Amino acid sequence: MIITLASIWICLVMQIFTLSGAIDFWLKHSIKVIKITPLPRYPMITIVVPAHNEEVVIAQTTRAILDMNYPADRVELLLYADNCADKTVDEMRRVLADPRYRSRNVKIIERTGSGAKAGVLNDAIKIAHGDYIGVYDADAMPETNALYFLVRKALENPERYVAVFGRNKTRNAQQNFLTKCINQEIVVTQWIQHCGIWHLFRIGRIPGTNFIIQRQFVQEIGGWRNGALTEDTDISFKIMQTGKLIALRGLSAGAGTAA
Repeated sequence: MIITLASIWICLVMQIFTLSGAIDFWLKHSIKVIKITPLPRYPMITIVVPAHNEEVVIAQTTRAILDMNYPADRVELLLYADNCADKTVDEMRRVLADPRYRSRNVKIIERTGSGAKAGVLNDAIKIAHGDYIGVYDADAMPETNALYFLVRKALENPERYVAVFGRNKTRNAQQNFLTKCINQEIVVTQWIQHCGIWHLFRIGRIPGTNFIIQRQFVQEIGGWRNGALTEDTDISFKIMQTGKLIALRGLSAGAGTAA
C-alpha cells in the first residue's frame, strides 16, 4: 500500500511539474506574432506517406501535402500503398491526374513487403533524394505552413536539431464521443507533455506524423526497427542516445489528423 501511494503521488508531482512547464511555454510563445519570411535556404524534403487501405482519406491528404507553402521543386513525395486491398492506389492516381499536380515530383509505390510502417520508411530511405525525410500519416491533413515551420526550426541549429516535430490536432474532434476522447488524448500528450518536457529539459519525442528528420543521420543510426509497434518512440530513443535533439517547433499551425 505504501509503494502504491508513493507511486501515485510521484506521478501526480511529475504531471503537475510538466503542466507547469507547458503553461510557461505557452505564456512565453502565445504572445509572439509569427511572420512568414523567406528562409535562408530551402533544403530538399522527401515526404513519405505510408498508406494501408486508406482510400477514404488519402486523396485529401495528398492534396494537402502538395498544396503546402514550400517550393514545389524542393519537395519529393513518395506515396506508399502498403499491402492495400482497396482502392488506395486509384485514389492516389486520381489526385495526380489533376493538371495542377502533373509536373510535381511524386512517386506511387505499390508495396507488398513486411515491416509495417517502419518497413515503408526504411524502403523510402533507399530511394529518397531529400536532405530531410518528412513523414505524414495517410489520415493527416497538414496545414499550409506546416512544413515551412518544421524546416525553419531545423535551420536554427542543424548540427543539433537532427529532427523536428510539430503538434497535431484531431480535425473531426466533435464528430462523436470516441473522436472527442481521441482529441483529448492528443491534447494531453502533444500540447501539454511534449511542450512541457521540451521547454523544461529540451527533450523531444517524435509523434509519428508531422515531423522531419535528416536523411543522412537516420541512415547512420540504422533507420527504423522493422515491425516495431511504436516505431516513433523507438527511433526517438536512438536519437537521444547519440546526444542529438528532437526539436519542437514554435507555436504555429500544425497538422490535423483524422481519428
